[in-house]
Amino acid sequence: MGAVGAVAPGAVGELVTELSSFTKFRDRIDGLLRDLRASPAGPGKVGEDTMERERFGGGKGEWTEADGLYKSYSTVIKELEGLSQLLSDSIEGMSIAVLGSHKGYESVDLDVRQRMLAIKHSTETHHQAEQAAVDAAAKNAYKPPATSEDPGDTSGTQAY
Repeated sequence: MGAVGAVAPGAVGELVTELSSFTKFRDRIDGLLRDLRASPAGPGKVGEDTMERERFGGGKGEWTEADGLYKSYSTVIKELEGLSQLLSDSIEGMSIAVLGSHKGYESVDLDVRQRMLAIKHSTETHHQAEQAAVDAAAKNAYKPPATSEDPGDTSGTQAY
């Protein structure tokens, strides 16, 4: 142990424990990521077995409710695919962060750093799109009632 052991006898043991802790945590995260990617909920697998519009009945636009149901179904599948990818990227990003916190960011390989930046960019893009949708919904939530062109009419209704 040399000089380190002489200065702080318990420090080497603490470093070994810390390394072991980091390694176990990183392995658990990597295991979660592998399990997610292999499962039916994995990115790209969620939407593999989708239903076609005809399975909802009333084809060729004969049944408007079936069209609406199919559109909702398609939207949910698309959102699930996006969420699955986001979860996978988040778990992978956490694994990279654990590696970086242990080795130091400067010691992480360039391709791993680039992957972390790609995950960051993808997550920010997803967040910005979600925020834009929330902002648009809030903007359209309140619409003042239509006003009459007659300046003396204060009822807000139109006469027939």
